[in-house]
Amino acid sequence: MDHNYVHPRTGLQLSNLRQNISARQPVSCEPCRHRKIRCSRTKPTCETCIRRRCVDRCVYKNLRDGDNQSSAPSSNHELLDRISTLEQLLRKHTGAEIPGRTGNSSIMPSPPIEMSQGSQLSPESLLSDTSNQTCSSDHQSPLSGGVLTSTSSGNVRFDFAPSQWTSVLANTNLSIDTPSLEDQEETDVGFGFPFTHSSAPSSDELLSLLPPMQQCDYLKNQYFTVFSPLFHILHDPTFHSQYTQFVDHPSSTPASWLAILFVLLSLAVTGLEDDDPVLRDLARGPDPFTNIRVLSRRYREAAMKCLANQGVFWGKHNVQSLQALIMLIYAMGHSQDHTWVLLGMTYNVAVALACHIDPSMFNLDEIQCEERRRCWAGLMMLYTIQSAIMGNPDPTFRTSSSVKLPADVNDTDITLTMIQDPMAGPTQMSYLLFKFSLYNLTNQICRETFSSFEPRHSVIQNLDQQICLAQETWDGRYIADSTFEELPTHHAVHLHILHAYAHQLFLLLHRPFFARSILGLEIPNESQIRCIASAEALLDIHRILVTTPEYRPYMWYTNGLGSFHAFHAAAVLAVALLMPIYRPQYRKFRGMLEDTLGRFEKMARRSKICEKGSRILRFLLSAPSPNQSLLSIGQSRREGSSDEREDWLGTDQLKLFTERLQPQQWLGPSNIAWTEWDNLMTHMDGIRA
Repeated sequence: MDHNYVHPRTGLQLSNLRQNISARQPVSCEPCRHRKIRCSRTKPTCETCIRRRCVDRCVYKNLRDGDNQSSAPSSNHELLDRISTLEQLLRKHTGAEIPGRTGNSSIMPSPPIEMSQGSQLSPESLLSDTSNQTCSSDHQSPLSGGVLTSTSSGNVRFDFAPSQWTSVLANTNLSIDTPSLEDQEETDVGFGFPFTHSSAPSSDELLSLLPPMQQCDYLKNQYFTVFSPLFHILHDPTFHSQYTQFVDHPSSTPASWLAILFVLLSLAVTGLEDDDPVLRDLARGPDPFTNIRVLSRRYREAAMKCLANQGVFWGKHNVQSLQALIMLIYAMGHSQDHTWVLLGMTYNVAVALACHIDPSMFNLDEIQCEERRRCWAGLMMLYTIQSAIMGNPDPTFRTSSSVKLPADVNDTDITLTMIQDPMAGPTQMSYLLFKFSLYNLTNQICRETFSSFEPRHSVIQNLDQQICLAQETWDGRYIADSTFEELPTHHAVHLHILHAYAHQLFLLLHRPFFARSILGLEIPNESQIRCIASAEALLDIHRILVTTPEYRPYMWYTNGLGSFHAFHAAAVLAVALLMPIYRPQYRKFRGMLEDTLGRFEKMARRSKICEKGSRILRFLLSAPSPNQSLLSIGQSRREGSSDEREDWLGTDQLKLFTERLQPQQWLGPSNIAWTEWDNLMTHMDGIRA
């Protein structure tokens, strides 16, 4: 034992032996060591610092080879001198007022007002040149205390500023301890989507998945004619300019933009006619309906591969990848695919990009601001309707947000510096904004009708009036200065779809009162009258959309959500056939149902909803009704089917049928208990046999 050792309780220094033991010294340079990234350890400057362009800060502390040895500061005076130098540099680069060392340390330094070109606030758009535009100080919010950090490859991240030094250093070359997005890109994640062990495809492999340029142009134009006005997320002039760049230099196209193009193609093919030459060129299968489904899924999967190539789900994202994700969810929803998991990921990507904060807080031009607002509005629409379908009409994400709604203008009214006032009539954004308010109304209706308590009559009336006011607003905007016949085709279809969705909301709102009064009323109540009127209107809108030749490009909607709403209306009228108080309307209702059945059977090959709905509707029409004419009843008695009618009306089958009419089962195609319908039909067929 060393004789110089002193017991720790004495407070004396340790032995000379302990002092001679050298401590482990760092071998990486200071910037790499602080950022915890790999250092090449080459001297005098490491390769990592050369690549990160911070050569002036690459120093090695306590080198063991004796070269360039630098000892620690010998006194506090040297430390104070270094702090003073740092403060001078901060004032030079940011213009911030640094509080004195003897003053109040709680004073926060002022954030920089305007950033120099190439700073972390440089926008991510491919086409914008207004990165030096200062943001307005009239819209300051506690949520906006941070910066948008972008990399040379276009990835963007929102960095929240939790402390005064982080907020000051974030936009200077002194942010040694602030993690950067460039460091994350040094790690190449080889997993594809969704988190498989296969590597992400290369750019050449992604480009090879595109159709020939002639067909690509055709489908692109199809999308912007039919689909873009219905879910207007992109800024059309920006995309068209980027598409021109893509045609000239496809190999230099970012993967996030390619993802948008593939989603666009997947939607466009669903609007092709069965005999379209482009469809025959792209798919050689004998069945055109199968070809459309295969092509649409192929392009959606290609979009996912593009997002995997960029590394979106590993933290590498930008506004373009967010646009692709939102459009992808929209496309999958219309194909009746499950989107809940992808929707949650997309919401978190949007928050990481600070889209939950109004873009006026950042140094962005008007086009970029509107792109972000459109993304947030579209995402909230998808999230609201999906939450209601999942039985959660008031999710926790619906917190107060500072994001304004997108401007109700045409894309040509938006420039880099200002938004011009639109002309009279509907714009490219009108439909999406009207649908946004409708989805918020859907949330209120679901919250009332899905609760365990019976909705109050006053609440039902108030929501009913809100739907009526919305309908008056649409008519005033679309046909105030013209007739319906003078509307452009896409505006006419938009108005039909809006009114169809309004009647769907009427059915959901009044359904609880309607279902409970099927056999117990001699005089129709208000809810019954509203449900019957909305059911008739929905079937009439479905007939117009199916039979009007100009509306053929929108058959993708009619085959999907449009037919689902029509099936909902048909189920209501089928119940009315069994209610004695509607005996005078029996022939009229039955005629409308038979016409709807005929349309469903013709559309069954291309629409799963029509295929399932036609079988159920045929079963409902075959059920005996007390409202049948005496001739029909006499005929059925001669055929010995009176016991059948008594079995139908006297058993619990009618009760089971009314349970199928609960509003929770009519929010979307995925909510319908198709299996229970099959069981009910099988059971009734057994009774009849």
